[in-house]
Amino acid sequence: MNKKEVFKLAKGFRGRAKNCIRIARERVEKALQYSYRDRRNKKRDMRSLWIERINAGTRLHGAMRNENLRVCKELNTEGAPGSGYV
Repeated sequence: MNKKEVFKLAKGFRGRAKNCIRIARERVEKALQYSYRDRRNKKRDMRSLWIERINAGTRLHGAMRNENLRVCKELNTEGAPGSGYV
């Protein structure tokens, strides 16, 4: 990355991390590593939240999640796990 790109990505950083090229480059590289990691963690968190919501909804109707998933799979409902939409 050239100097211009580094400073553009470092905009909003605190202290010398925004205007000293050596420190800015290190901080930008670390920030890009965090963003790469957290994009995957976001998917993981959303999946667990989705499962919790399904569990809560099925418990309200007196069923268990595995029964609900079996029915969804039989009906081939869009968004059901195993139907190819997850």
